[in-house]
Amino acid sequence: MNEFLTSMSSDLGINNYKGESDDSFIYRLCYSALGQWCLQIAQNSSAGIAGTTKHNQTIVINKLLQRYAELFPGIADRFIDVDNPQVNFSVHVRRVYEETGYLLTDKSNLNQLADFGRNIRVGNTSLLVGIPHKAHAVNGLGVFASPTTPLTSTREFLIRDGLTCEEYFQSKYDLIDFYERDITIDELQFFNPLSIRVPSQSWSAKMTTNCSVARKSEVGPFYRVILESDKSLLFADEIVEPQSDSLTSYEYRRMYFALKAHYNNSLKAWIVKQDDEYSKLRIGGLLPNREYYYLLLLSWPFNHAFDKVNFLIRNDFISEVTATLNNIGIEVKGENANA
Repeated sequence: MNEFLTSMSSDLGINNYKGESDDSFIYRLCYSALGQWCLQIAQNSSAGIAGTTKHNQTIVINKLLQRYAELFPGIADRFIDVDNPQVNFSVHVRRVYEETGYLLTDKSNLNQLADFGRNIRVGNTSLLVGIPHKAHAVNGLGVFASPTTPLTSTREFLIRDGLTCEEYFQSKYDLIDFYERDITIDELQFFNPLSIRVPSQSWSAKMTTNCSVARKSEVGPFYRVILESDKSLLFADEIVEPQSDSLTSYEYRRMYFALKAHYNNSLKAWIVKQDDEYSKLRIGGLLPNREYYYLLLLSWPFNHAFDKVNFLIRNDFISEVTATLNNIGIEVKGENANA
């Protein structure tokens, strides 16, 4: 490894795992380094005004990424979203930081580095919002240092309600909210919580459980549905807003996970140990943005920067990740799942 990469590894506190390829390790170093540059740029000051434009952040990160790709050609493809080539990595990283509170946009539309002093205890360290003025390390896009006070809970950080998975299910399927509707049943597809396929492919022409979700097409309209004892169907509108890159997007996935968990067919995630420091996490479906963005602060997308189901995490973070996934109804399996 050349001196540049050795210095990056030391500065960011990132080690390679047993058997990791050079391209994989370099990708992780560059991924985290680009995130840190995005935060550092927001500390710029000109004419007494702190912050930087979103456009400038994007330009600088694009140039750095281009330079990294020239130095290390083996990583270039890892920063391209093959499913959506229009997605720009620089914009993606900036949005993650904006949505998780690292960056604040002022009235002049300048991004500034947040300095709330918030931190979440994760394993033997603490996830900090901002860049600390002391020794720190980086995991994925997150900044970590020795725990300090005051502590923020994961749910507070994610602006998540305090309901358990089953409590959330019960709140969504309270019979008082449901009514008979003049809806042609033959036009509907029903979510099947008992399916072993990923949620997006778990739709059928008939209800298989007493509670489900119905849709007329992939774009809606959507309804929560209860099958009464007399076999009649009761409906409640389920509003699914257009999805974006905001923190609160793709919340409807939480309901699918809760349905599967209620019917003892929880979505699965698997943890496979790589060595004494790192493990690989694989999730059997796509997450709501809250949990997805949180994982980006705790881990590295495994195969490429836009991988949403495979992640590399530190072993001492497994307990936090497991609790976060369990909270939305995902069962975590593997030798380190309860670490």
